[in-house]
Amino acid sequence: MVDLQDAQNAKFQTLRLQRFYLAQLNYLITYVVICVAWVSGQYQGSVWLMLSHIGLGVSTQLVFLALFRSNWNLRLQDPSMTNAQIAVAILLITYLLAFAGPLRGSLIMIYANIMVFGIFQLSRRDFLIHSGLALACFGALITIEHYYQTDTRQFTLNLVEWFILACFLVGLSMTASYIRELRERLQQRHNTLQAHQETLRGMMGQLQNLATTDPLTGLANRRHFLQEARRRMTLMRPTQQMGIALIDLDHFKRINDLYGHAAGDQVLQGFAELARTTLRDDDLIARFGGEEFVLLLGNTSIETLHQCVERLRQRFAEKTFDVLPEGVYCTFSAGLSLLQPEDDLEVCLNDADQALYLAKNSGRNRSEWHDPSYA
Repeated sequence: MVDLQDAQNAKFQTLRLQRFYLAQLNYLITYVVICVAWVSGQYQGSVWLMLSHIGLGVSTQLVFLALFRSNWNLRLQDPSMTNAQIAVAILLITYLLAFAGPLRGSLIMIYANIMVFGIFQLSRRDFLIHSGLALACFGALITIEHYYQTDTRQFTLNLVEWFILACFLVGLSMTASYIRELRERLQQRHNTLQAHQETLRGMMGQLQNLATTDPLTGLANRRHFLQEARRRMTLMRPTQQMGIALIDLDHFKRINDLYGHAAGDQVLQGFAELARTTLRDDDLIARFGGEEFVLLLGNTSIETLHQCVERLRQRFAEKTFDVLPEGVYCTFSAGLSLLQPEDDLEVCLNDADQALYLAKNSGRNRSEWHDPSYA
């Protein structure tokens, strides 16, 4: 669980770094714009102001990069640091616009470009706060300029630019809110669909279990046994053989008549549990019907099959049941047969059934095998 969480954190951290590197492309474009404005004589500040702006941008981004690389950002409530990055970008672009001269009207839309990076991360409240910060910074800039330069015509133009920026940011905020709500609805539908798929898989699993499992004993049922036996036959090599044992609990009707069907059910369940703990994982045991069970052993001989069934028979004969009086034990009889790759499964089961009748007629609580030479 911890490894899975670490892998998920590493994946998200990689995505955050990718978004951060994408943001650096916008910073690079901004630096190019500053240099072009300076070369063309439109940048009103000195070369040192230009370099200071670039230096501030590079140094702040190096700080963010160090926080990402050291995973320190994972301690924050917002590991992407979206709010902090946008706030820093707004302050830096405001510093750029202070010396942009005639290019300012063309560059104010960088505010909107900065806000785009928060569309999938910021809430409506955060988006409005950052929009307000951008308008406040630009408004403070033109107010300070008007204080020192009393050019009414230029101030009016700056107010129009501020109004245009406000309209764009309001529209962008509404669009961002719609996109975020749409994303949340899609995520909710995705989660709902996943929940329905999990429920459907669970129901399909239950249906599959009902179709292949005997509800009383939890063993495979007759249908599943026949399907699985035929499947295993197709995988057998020519030199291999499988063993089949038909097992029938002795005098089971007497148990139901004397002690009730509930006692009979517990005997069946007790046999099933004993078989599960005695047999190997790849051995197949199934309830064939009523008090009859069938066992399939892969790649075996008649001696191995006989030893396996005898071991199970002896343990079952020694098993006590709380629902039965003291000194009352249960036994079973078994008929054994071998199955070759070219044999017919129904014929083999019939051979085992004949051997089972032989065991019953020979006194019960024993196992007999079908000898083809006496067929």
